[in-house]
Amino acid sequence: MNGRLLWKARRRPMHRNGGGNHRPVSTTLIWLVYNLILVLLLPLIAIVLLWRMFVRSKTLAGFNQRMGVIGEQMEGLEGEDPVIWVHAVSAGEVAAVVPIIQRIRVSEPIARIALSTVTGTGREMAVSREIDPEALFYFPFDVPGVVDRVLDAVRPDVMVLVETEIWPNMLHAAAARGVSVLIVNGRVSDRSFRRARLLRPLFRWMLSNVELICAQSQEDADRFIALGAQPGRVIATGNTKFDEPFPPVPESEVGKYLHDFGFMRDDPILLAASTHEGEEELVLQAFTRLRVTHPRLQLVIAPRHPERGARVEALVKEHGYAAYRRSRALESGGADPLAPERGPQMRVAILDTIGELAHVYATATVAFVGNSLVQGGGHNILQAIAQGKPALFGPHMQNFRDIAAICLREQVGIEVANLDELTAETDRLLKSEGDIALIAARGPAVIEKYSGASQRNAERAVELLEAHHPDLRSPGDAGDGQEG
Repeated sequence: MNGRLLWKARRRPMHRNGGGNHRPVSTTLIWLVYNLILVLLLPLIAIVLLWRMFVRSKTLAGFNQRMGVIGEQMEGLEGEDPVIWVHAVSAGEVAAVVPIIQRIRVSEPIARIALSTVTGTGREMAVSREIDPEALFYFPFDVPGVVDRVLDAVRPDVMVLVETEIWPNMLHAAAARGVSVLIVNGRVSDRSFRRARLLRPLFRWMLSNVELICAQSQEDADRFIALGAQPGRVIATGNTKFDEPFPPVPESEVGKYLHDFGFMRDDPILLAASTHEGEEELVLQAFTRLRVTHPRLQLVIAPRHPERGARVEALVKEHGYAAYRRSRALESGGADPLAPERGPQMRVAILDTIGELAHVYATATVAFVGNSLVQGGGHNILQAIAQGKPALFGPHMQNFRDIAAICLREQVGIEVANLDELTAETDRLLKSEGDIALIAARGPAVIEKYSGASQRNAERAVELLEAHHPDLRSPGDAGDGQEG
């Protein structure tokens, strides 16, 4: 770690008994201008929400909670115990923050954890990972009044925001109450950085309300500073995704998946994980080509959004393959009633469920991780690496550039630019048992080598909490000594 780790938590004004910070005129002006623009955009925002609900058939789960009505969810926060509010937008961010929460609980077992998400998949991930927060709710709309109601209900001492969750009104209201705001696993993608530089005064104002930013990499740290964060409030602590739990999958479970999918035990398997629109077509074309030289090759497609299962099934059938839908099989309590029986007819398994992908990686011979061959930004490839599987990904990994760079450098990941390269690299790996065995041994070691960020992030959160509650400090923490 660099010298910026000499940061120390500062005592901030307490908020549970009222009070607030004086705001300079310039800050108030930016806040007013931002909210004036927000008011002007409200009709458009309403149209987008209605379009999502009625045209794309996406429900807006937890609408009352998003409007700040969360009283029923706050029973676990009653009392005077310290509260840490953790906000993670979706499933990936929830997974990244799990090890941080676990370490906070070890350090400060009396602290109450409130966890909010934006998406339903994030909420489901929180439940499946058994985090057991004292409060679980949807993040409110970033509108004055709404965020005030939620802050009054949660009454956090510390707010932990994961990765890129920077909401102007929430930050403004939290800082006014003396809440210490910490960004963990912070990152700034290439596209976000280009756009944010055009609005640097707004970002400088937002980041002035943040006590500390723990960035994934030094490049991310430098970008936060370039956008207006104070250098003394930014440190590079590493990527917490390396600390996610990657439990080994028993052979019996692997065999069960293969049986359910209709595959034989020794069939080579290509797993296309977290795919987006346009990528399933490319994967199916590659699969058809690969079966010329690998006639026993099987394919599993796990769309990033499970609701796209029907769309993926239609594509599979257009390519002449039968389909096994995991969601349909689970609903029927056994096999997919519309899939063919085990036998010579080729079928493609569609994993349109939540919470199973991490285990299904163990069935794969080669894995491709999506949102990377299209203009997406990539997805986390570490689940494949942790299971010792070669991880192929496209050139669009902006949201995971440090992880992609590490995996390329450690020779456990392979970048493919297009359909031809995806086909060629998969073919090469399927023909080279030695390369696959080498990656199988190297992958878990890479995870171990780059772990530890969660502990560093948790320590920062605990320091901020202790700045509000000095009585939480152990006797050995007294004094003004600096961190090394």
